[in-house]
Amino acid sequence: MQSRPLSKLSGIGILTVVYFVAGKLGLMLASLHASASPVWPAAGIALAALLVLGYRVWPAIFVGAFLVNVTTAGSVATSLAIASGNTLEAVCGAWLVNRLAGGITVFDRPQGVFKFGLAAVVSTIIGPAFGVTSLALCGFADWANYGPIWLTWWLGDATGDLLIAPLAILWSATSKRHWNRREAVEVGILMLMLFILSEVVFGGWLPISAGNYPIGFICGPIVIWTAFRFTQRETATGIFILSAIAIWGTLHGFGPFVRGTENQSLLALQSWTAVLTITAMALSAGMAERRRAEEELQQQKAVVEGVNRTKDHFLAMLSHELRTPLTPVISALEGLETEPAQTGEVKNALAMIRRNIELETQLIDDLLDFTRIAKDKLQLRFAPVDAHLAIANVSEICRAEADPKRLRVHLNLRANTHYVAADAAKFQQIIWNLLKNAIKFTPEDGEIAISSSNPSPEVLTISVRDTGIGMEPEVMQRIFDPFEQGNRSLERRFGGLGLGLAISKSLAQAHGGTLTAQSDGRDRGSTFLLSMQTTSPAEGLGSPARAGDETSRQGLRILLVDDHQDTCAALEKLLVRRGHLVAATHNVRSAMEAAVRNRFDLLISDIALPDGSGMELMTHLQAISKMPGIAISGFGNNGDIERSLQAGFCEHLIKPVKLETLEAAMERAIAAGTVSN
Repeated sequence: MQSRPLSKLSGIGILTVVYFVAGKLGLMLASLHASASPVWPAAGIALAALLVLGYRVWPAIFVGAFLVNVTTAGSVATSLAIASGNTLEAVCGAWLVNRLAGGITVFDRPQGVFKFGLAAVVSTIIGPAFGVTSLALCGFADWANYGPIWLTWWLGDATGDLLIAPLAILWSATSKRHWNRREAVEVGILMLMLFILSEVVFGGWLPISAGNYPIGFICGPIVIWTAFRFTQRETATGIFILSAIAIWGTLHGFGPFVRGTENQSLLALQSWTAVLTITAMALSAGMAERRRAEEELQQQKAVVEGVNRTKDHFLAMLSHELRTPLTPVISALEGLETEPAQTGEVKNALAMIRRNIELETQLIDDLLDFTRIAKDKLQLRFAPVDAHLAIANVSEICRAEADPKRLRVHLNLRANTHYVAADAAKFQQIIWNLLKNAIKFTPEDGEIAISSSNPSPEVLTISVRDTGIGMEPEVMQRIFDPFEQGNRSLERRFGGLGLGLAISKSLAQAHGGTLTAQSDGRDRGSTFLLSMQTTSPAEGLGSPARAGDETSRQGLRILLVDDHQDTCAALEKLLVRRGHLVAATHNVRSAMEAAVRNRFDLLISDIALPDGSGMELMTHLQAISKMPGIAISGFGNNGDIERSLQAGFCEHLIKPVKLETLEAAMERAIAAGTVSN
């Protein structure tokens, strides 16, 4: 129970002794008056103690100041007055710093350093006001010298606050920065260089310092470099070392601040030191603030990258979970569409089902494409593409959506040079998005015109013009932004994610082209212009029959692996109808057992399996035989595809898989397997 009072008393006692010693050292440099020194470190010690330990230690300052003065000059009364002034000065300085500059965190920011300087300059008026006045009233100081004594006293206190208080405060706090070996060496070199330069200027090592040439500025770059590279603590330490050497040298007649008297010399030196301290500490605080901002940005970057990874993983899982149920649906649809004797109502129902499945698939693809584009991970395979043929294909695909709205789609393809270097699938996606957008926002009985032209032989411009709802100027400025559809009413009325145009513009830019929009206003239609560089048509477009095509048309022995029961059953049914022999399994173990018992021509496997992965299965089977494989998965990122191919799969198909896509992949896989064998 008594430990706290004893600890407090011992702390006050230690502070009293420290203040007394510092005061005595300061008064050793007093020349104008025994009680007034231009170097007064005790003021900085008092201010730092009140800021770090709190106002409760004020008695130590009072007792220390009283003992310093009563043993030096004056009387008990003047010593009490001086002690009162010194104590009140420190308390006011600490209050100003706490109130205006953030307390002991005052040196964290440049504005705090300047506020600290202002607080030091203002609060130190109190000490000389009490001290010099009491000495003059009691006859221990000449009123004629009141001004010079007051100025010496005030400058000594202010410089003590500016030089000693930061040093004490910063070294009392735990540093958040730890030096590595290289930084420790750099600090050592800087301090050594500062010591050497200080001795050159103030130590009398060279004749130039004895000649009192104005070369004090050569120490500035080292102080500034310390402030720039390291923390406020190292900066304050460097300035203290420089100040100590400068005071010693000036007292011995060396350096640029030597004047007619010792007091004048120290006043000039202390003024220079005060300005250098504020400048260097402000710069150091600014660099520290910058480092904190950079660390916060790095932390925020790490958080954002983590969120992005989580989002990418979520989108991949969402894609897989959404695509997997669609696969058996589209497989069953493929089977139903081949049934004979269908009524018109059944055909319409099947067509409706297909349209909605394709719409759902496109929404998933748009999300994944947008993610790839945003992360600059979209991979394009460039080849000469006939733009007119691609437009005709897209127009035919979209006819099923345009006909129910009685939209008239006109093709006016007049460009003489109509081959472009492009990724065929992505180029067709651009046209598909533009035409789908026109169909979506054009009312019934409207018109859509797709035209092509060559503004110059090297440029192909494709125009998609509609008579739809048009766009207002403010909407046109953001029409290519992701998830943008104009306004909320349009989102509710037409639906969709608002990614089609954003993806199309990004794809156009990835192809080195441009995509722009034009509209005369609301209900006046819209025009989208796609411009790309032309290229010469591909030579030898026809390809020879591939080995394995004939084999793929015959019945194949297929090992089918998928843990989704409906998907597996639907695919098995479709493949059997095509005359293939199918062994359906649902995990890696059963697939391996089937592969050991029988010989298969082709593996068709899901990637995510309950007891492993399709890639592990493919690797095992490659060790047994050179069986080609096709991966079917809801995961469709570039990384997923690359890992599948690296595992030995010939193809990676993304669910839901259409029958014609699967059959084409089977032909390529069998051909590749035949060539490799």
